[in-house]
Amino acid sequence: MRYLTQSCYLFGINVKRQRELDVAAPRNLRFYLKLGRSASTLSPSENDDHFFSYTSGRWLYEEETQLRRRYIKFDLEGLRKTAALTLGSRCVHISKLPEGLYNKVFSLTMEGGKEILARIPNPNAGDPDYVVESEVATLDFLRKMIGVPVPKLLGWSARSGVSNSVGAAYILMERVKGHQLSDVWETMSESQRFGLVKSLVEIERRLASIRFTNYGSLYYDGTRSRSLNVVDSVEQSVDVPDTMSKFVIGPTTERSFWVDERGELDIDRGPWTSFEEYISAVVRREMSLIRKLSSQRQSRHPGFLGSAGTSPEDHIRLLQQFLAVLPHILPPAEITRPVLLHQDLHGDNIFVHEDDPTKISSIIDWQASYAAPLFLQAKFASIVDCDDPYPWGAVQPELPQDFDYLPESEKVLAKAAFHRLRLKKFYELASRKFNPTLIRAMDAIRDDGDPTNFIFHLIGQTATDGPIPLKELLIQIFEKWDQITEKSGSKVACPISFAQEEISNARDQAQAWADAFNEFEALRSDIAGKDGWVSHKEYEEAMARFEAHRGALETLQRRLEEVS
Repeated sequence: MRYLTQSCYLFGINVKRQRELDVAAPRNLRFYLKLGRSASTLSPSENDDHFFSYTSGRWLYEEETQLRRRYIKFDLEGLRKTAALTLGSRCVHISKLPEGLYNKVFSLTMEGGKEILARIPNPNAGDPDYVVESEVATLDFLRKMIGVPVPKLLGWSARSGVSNSVGAAYILMERVKGHQLSDVWETMSESQRFGLVKSLVEIERRLASIRFTNYGSLYYDGTRSRSLNVVDSVEQSVDVPDTMSKFVIGPTTERSFWVDERGELDIDRGPWTSFEEYISAVVRREMSLIRKLSSQRQSRHPGFLGSAGTSPEDHIRLLQQFLAVLPHILPPAEITRPVLLHQDLHGDNIFVHEDDPTKISSIIDWQASYAAPLFLQAKFASIVDCDDPYPWGAVQPELPQDFDYLPESEKVLAKAAFHRLRLKKFYELASRKFNPTLIRAMDAIRDDGDPTNFIFHLIGQTATDGPIPLKELLIQIFEKWDQITEKSGSKVACPISFAQEEISNARDQAQAWADAFNEFEALRSDIAGKDGWVSHKEYEEAMARFEAHRGALETLQRRLEEVS
C-alpha cells in the first residue's frame, strides 16, 4: 500500500520532532561566545527591559505568545551583587549574550578582568526550580563522578531560595575554555575530525556505562521530596573522588512534560522504576493534553497539527488500546534501560582544546537531560549526521561509479557527500567497537516493517500530531500480532481488534491525511521554518512571504482537519 511507504517517511519526521521540542533553536545563536560577541553591552540602568525580553529574533505568527514565554524579570543589581559575593570582587559590567529559546545568558565582567556567565531560565524552560536544581546536579555528577568535561559551576539558586536576591532561578558558571567546534570545523583535516569523533565516542561510552536504576532527572538528595536511588554502578572518575549518596533521581525536566500547555497539567512527571511505568505516564500525559487542547481548537495557529475532526474521546480510546498492547510489545530490557545522554551534540555545544581540536575541553547545554530509555535516544551525534543515503553496517561509503565522468561541479558535491558519509561511518564503527550498547539500540529499531519500532517514538506527541498515525500503527500491530509475539515467545491473543471495513476506511483516511500533511509541512517549512522563527534581518521579507502564502497554508490546514 502506498500509504505505508509514505508513513515510514512521515513517522521519521515525527521521531525527529520529539526532540526538537528540546533543541529547536537557531544554530548561530551561541550561548557561550567569546569576548566581544555580546548581543548587548547596555548598562542595566539604561534599558532594563531589554535584559528581560527575548531580543534575538522574531516570529511570523503567535509572536506575542512566544515572547511572553521568554520574558523573565529579575533584579539586575541583585545579580551583580550575587556575582560579587561569589567571586569576592566587584562586577563592573554585564552584557547580554545572544539567546537560545529557553534561557537568558549574560557575561559578567569582574574587577580585575575575570569573566563569568550567568544563565536564567525562561518560563518556557519548565519549572525554574526543577530546571536549575536538576541541571546543577547533572553537571556536578558528570564532572565529578565520570569525568565528562562540562562547565564548572560557581554558584546557583532556585527561584524559591531563601537567600536568592536575584529574584529568579539562576546558575553562575565559568566561561568555557577552548574553541567552539563550529568555529574551527572547516579548518580541520579529515584525520583531525576522525580524532574528534573518537573522543566523542569515548565520552558517550562513559555515559552509556552508567547503570541507572530509575527514570527521571538528577537532583541533589534532599532537594526533591519524591526521589529514588540513582545507580547500581558507575564507572567513576579516578581524579575526583565523591560519593553517590548525594545524588538522587527525581521528576523529569524533559520539556515534553513541561512546555506550553503541558506545564499546566496535573500529571505524573516521575521518577519511574520501569520502562512500562514511564511509557504509561507519557500516554496519560497525552490523554490529559488531548482533553485540554480539545477546548482550544478555534484558536489554532499554523504550527498546530492536531485533528479537529476526531473527537477527543476517540483519540483517547486509541491510547487506551495502546496501553492494552503495551505489556506485550515491550522492547528488550537491554535497550530500554535508563541512560543519560546529550541529545544535541552539534558544533556549537562542543568546545575543543586550542592546540588540539581532536580533544574535547567541554560539552555544554545539558539542561533538560535526564535518564531516559536508551533506544528512544539512540541516534547519530549531530556533528556527523547527514541526509545523504547511508549504508548501514560494515559497508563502506564509495564515490559514484561514474565519478570520473561527472562535471567538475558535480565532482565537488560528490566528494563532499563522500567525506560526510566517511565521517558518519567512522562514528558508527567506532561506536560498534567502543560503545556497542548504543549501536545495539540503533540496530534493534531499524526494522521498518515492525510497527512497534515507530509507535514508541510517536506516542509522546500524538496529542498535537493527531490520532491518524497512531491508529495506523495500532492496525499494523493487530495485523502483525503473531510475528510480534513470536519474538518474545508469547502465545497471548491480541487484546485489540479492528474490523476489515474499519481498517479499509482508516487506510483511505490515512492516505489522504498523509498527502495533506506532506504538502502542509513542505509549505510551512518553506515559508515559516521551525515554529515561525526568523532573524531580525530576515523578518520583513519573511513576513511578506508568509502573508502571501497564508491563505494556502490555512487551506491545507483545513484539508487536514477535513480528512481527520
